[in-house]
Amino acid sequence: MRSLHIVYVEMGYPRPGWGGGAGTYVQLVGRELARRGHKVSIVAAWYPECGLVAEDEGLTIYRPRLKGSLHWYASKIPILKTGALAFRALEHGWQLYRFLERLHRETPIDIAEFSEGGDFWHAIFPSFPYLCHLHGSRYTFLKQAGKPVHRADWYQRRLGLFFIRRAKWVLSPSQAMADVVEEENDQPFRKKSVIPYPLDPQLANNQPSANGANHPGKIVMFAARNDPVKGGDVLLQAIPLVRQSIPNVEFRIFGYQPNGQAVPEGVSLYPFLPKAELLAHYHQADLCVIPSRWDNSPNTVYEAMAAGKAVVASRVGGIPELVVDGETCLLVEPNDPQGLAAALVNLLSDNSRRLTLGQKGRKYIQHLGNLQANVDQRFVVYQKVLAESI
Repeated sequence: MRSLHIVYVEMGYPRPGWGGGAGTYVQLVGRELARRGHKVSIVAAWYPECGLVAEDEGLTIYRPRLKGSLHWYASKIPILKTGALAFRALEHGWQLYRFLERLHRETPIDIAEFSEGGDFWHAIFPSFPYLCHLHGSRYTFLKQAGKPVHRADWYQRRLGLFFIRRAKWVLSPSQAMADVVEEENDQPFRKKSVIPYPLDPQLANNQPSANGANHPGKIVMFAARNDPVKGGDVLLQAIPLVRQSIPNVEFRIFGYQPNGQAVPEGVSLYPFLPKAELLAHYHQADLCVIPSRWDNSPNTVYEAMAAGKAVVASRVGGIPELVVDGETCLLVEPNDPQGLAAALVNLLSDNSRRLTLGQKGRKYIQHLGNLQANVDQRFVVYQKVLAESI
């Protein structure tokens, strides 16, 4: 089998102190493909502390600075204001398209994988076959979480769906996300695969540990980006109810900021932490909570289960596809502080059940997220796309 040049376009590729689910997925899969002898390039968002080009365990990371002011001027003109996000997508997409074309001329690209909407222009002028990976657009998350959707988001989403429709293959980490985007698209995708995210081998191989010996009470952990869709405000409402039954429980919240909401007693707020530090907190915790209003295939579920921790999560989106309710996790309805509190109290007050759920969850996610099997599945798709593109 010849070596391929595979390009991933993922603006959220991890940088120091930050990394989301899609970016982590690209990093893990990319490193494994590089270990197998393929050339892997990543095109990610520009940050001044990262530089324009870097190496990461066999991967070449490009961070082109996408600039342009057309969308800014459009946002100041009333008749064009609602199209400003779409203008930005087209404007920055054109620069991304030109960058990828230069890269293709220098080192021919065999296949590319874009997260969500891509650059739009490769849908019209493709120089190489491409796939789309469904991570979740702003429009999708707002709509599924029951939040107001502005017309500007709708225009931008139309461009993204045009690009996804023209992809040679659509990948999704959850069936729930694939179903939602097909509904947005008003028709099913011709070729698609649902493949969960891979689990970081570092997480899979680490031995789970019990609550830190020096901590007198229980620790509940919540880690999420600062986004209302993640349900941090619902958790803050549930915490006083939990502490009525278990007064010495400590809630550690990472990333999410209350934004004016009162912070109850027993809560410690942390910024986003580097991965190694965050993993240490997972091992100190007794329980992890994911109170999302909607979600795709959240990385926090994988991380918590890999650390051997029981999980309480919302029954939304792709979360039920990652767990077995009552065996590896307790699922609750979204936007229900009372139900969330009851589930947390249930597990915090039952050490045996909590530990059993954590142990079963660890075995389950180690199998579901096996990196080698995961990359094998993805590479089969890449080969099919290449065979059909000859």
